Amino acid sequence: MKRWIAPWLLIVFLTAPGWGQDPGVKLTREENRIVVAIDGQPFGDYYFGPEGGRPYVRPFLWPVRAADGVVVTSDQSQVTGDHPHHRSLWVGHGNVNGADHWALHGEESPKQRHLGFDRVEGDTIVEKLAWEGTDHQPILNETRTLRFFALADGSRGLDLTSVYTPIDGPVIFGDTKEAGLCAVRVAAEMAKTSTITESTGATSAQPKDERLVWGKTADWCDISGRIGEKTYGVAMFDHPANPRHPSYWHVRHYGLLAANIFGLSAFDKAADKHAGDLTMEPGKPVTFRYRVVVHMGDAKEAKLDEKYRQYVASSGQ
Repeated sequence: MKRWIAPWLLIVFLTAPGWGQDPGVKLTREENRIVVAIDGQPFGDYYFGPEGGRPYVRPFLWPVRAADGVVVTSDQSQVTGDHPHHRSLWVGHGNVNGADHWALHGEESPKQRHLGFDRVEGDTIVEKLAWEGTDHQPILNETRTLRFFALADGSRGLDLTSVYTPIDGPVIFGDTKEAGLCAVRVAAEMAKTSTITESTGATSAQPKDERLVWGKTADWCDISGRIGEKTYGVAMFDHPANPRHPSYWHVRHYGLLAANIFGLSAFDKAADKHAGDLTMEPGKPVTFRYRVVVHMGDAKEAKLDEKYRQYVASSGQ
């Protein structure tokens, strides 16, 4: 028996993030970056090599723009004395078999080596990386996929999938709050008026209430604040298939938003100092998936609960 699918339903499936490609995305590869445009307007540049005279340590996406062109993230390497390792949108961890892939230590910093691209096409980048250990030799392979999209309400964003495979022996993502396998630093002006909101309903509108959201678990976490006369927000979704879902959130009113399931001893002072360790074995890939949504308005106006449900449904969960 043949099944009939209404044409309008097929269009919905094929244009929803997670189904087919977003035809509004254009990727342009240059010497050290891939320029990402959505619906003809700049979204961000994905750097995979040295930039601005600064040594390459790990890839990052900068600047990230809302649909009206306003920059909603900050590259703190350009700001004196304030977390120079917070480079707009990046992947990092402060204790990978003892190697610090979060902070910056000049030329001694272990690198996420860019090995090449499997794909730069349509709306998707697929990159091969090797993470160095303390002796600067590769210990961990990563296949990183970034898929860019726009939503009907003007929001835009990306899906980040990282598949980690140890090379020769076990690799431990150690217990530390200095980590975010998906991390964002929002623009300084936005942070000054920031409200942090989590899917559980927990909120913090000022630093003295940050304890209500920092180190807590939730399906998603959002930072919203004003830039000029408008409110913008950046939300991060934790995929339900991720290890230890729902994620803990390393989130601060100064502008950091990072999904961190590792810092358990910092989030809970009664926990053992290795409570958050995650051990990966050769031949057993470990996958993490996140969605980042750049939206207008605050978390409620952006209907993030609805967007999260759509994300989960579109990913086949």
